[in-house]
Amino acid sequence: MIDEFCAAVIADGSHAVRVPDSSAARSAVSELLEGASLCFWDGDPLVAGIDPASLGVVAAPAEAGAGITGADWGVAATGTLVLTYGAGRSRQTGLLPDLHIAVIEGARIVATLPEAIAQVYAGEPPGAMTLVTGASATSDIEKIRIIGVHGPRRVAIVVVG
Repeated sequence: MIDEFCAAVIADGSHAVRVPDSSAARSAVSELLEGASLCFWDGDPLVAGIDPASLGVVAAPAEAGAGITGADWGVAATGTLVLTYGAGRSRQTGLLPDLHIAVIEGARIVATLPEAIAQVYAGEPPGAMTLVTGASATSDIEKIRIIGVHGPRRVAIVVVG
């Protein structure tokens, strides 16, 4: 299912890479940053495992070039990420910077969106949730697609495991 997820992410125009462990995830994230300032989720164990604060200059989400988040679930059929929010997990981290880097455990990828939503609501319902399928995009009345108007212009996903 991980390969299907990565293929769907790439088909949507985003970047996906599968790595074996946190050390390799840290290297992958470092390459994606390309020197950009960053912001990241404090309350996510997988993000903490790559120690993002040591990778570059930390900035507020509105000034950061990249935001690093975890992801609660991934959807193989569409390459969608399911993100929920709480302590240390600001929505701004994945929505304001130009580049959104998400780190997800391979075991947290399910086949369909209904499966992912059922997993989210199997526990305490979140205060907020965002579904991310690729870069932010909108189209005007002439059907001209514009990337990055209401969110990141680029999305990269690092799958661990």
